[in-house]
Amino acid sequence: MSIVAVTPRGFRQTPGRHQELLEASGLDVRYATQDRPLAADELTVLLEGCAGVILGVDEAPARTLRSATDLTTIVRFGIGTDNVDLDVARELGIRVSRTVGATTTSVAELTLGLMLAAARAIPALDRGVRAGSWSRPNGVELAGRTLGLVGTGRIGREVATRAGAFGMTVIGHDPLAEADGIPLVGLDELIARSDVISIHAPHTPDTHHLVGSAFLAAMRPGSLLVNSARGGIVDEDALAQALQRGPLAAAALDSFELEPLPDDSPLRGLSNVVLTPHCGAATVDAIVRAGVLAVEELMRGLANEPMLHDVTG
Repeated sequence: MSIVAVTPRGFRQTPGRHQELLEASGLDVRYATQDRPLAADELTVLLEGCAGVILGVDEAPARTLRSATDLTTIVRFGIGTDNVDLDVARELGIRVSRTVGATTTSVAELTLGLMLAAARAIPALDRGVRAGSWSRPNGVELAGRTLGLVGTGRIGREVATRAGAFGMTVIGHDPLAEADGIPLVGLDELIARSDVISIHAPHTPDTHHLVGSAFLAAMRPGSLLVNSARGGIVDEDALAQALQRGPLAAAALDSFELEPLPDDSPLRGLSNVVLTPHCGAATVDAIVRAGVLAVEELMRGLANEPMLHDVTG
């Protein structure tokens, strides 16, 4: 009987068909117990003797993969693979897949929620009422404003559809995509024209700190920034300065360079930033969809069958 590991908290903590499929698989399942992403050394211990793993955002660097001598299959519970050393996985013959499309709707909906929260300062208003205040600072409407999407893949396109329903004009920048109903422009033009910029790009060496001091300084006065993609794309120190000194009016982030967000992060003390704990995919609907696909992909990988979303082949 093959041993497999499961790390994502959503998979573990949300009942549904995904758990039923895994229980019926005949596999010996080993679950992580931490209520947070595993550090590399913790994952190394968990993977000892495992042939496969359904992996969350836990770090899987080269040393962890090399120590997992029985490992043949990794399925990312999500779409980002920047936490896995893909070059070493290919070298070792470990196949890596992902649950493409399963979380698209949930992340797109959270993105619009973050935009509204930032535009109307909803969290700050809530805190004020709870503290006995009835202050009503003015927000801004999204209707009639321009949304710039950095990344126009599945999630970016879903965000565009919803933003259109709010009456926003949508433009995009994506050097890897073809126009698909979203006018594509250069990055400098997108920054100059956008009232709201929403990040939907992968975290790669090319996009690391893409949203840095120069990017932020070029944004329009009073503009909003939303990142529901990956941490590391936004330089958080530079963002804190732009929120304090301008030109940004507000920002909303669901992903961070270090997670959980460190206690000493300069973002924690700012009232004009909305912070959520990397929960874009945290809906029952998305978890069950992703979980079912993850189990199916894991079974295909362990059987040495083609996987639908193999990124190492």
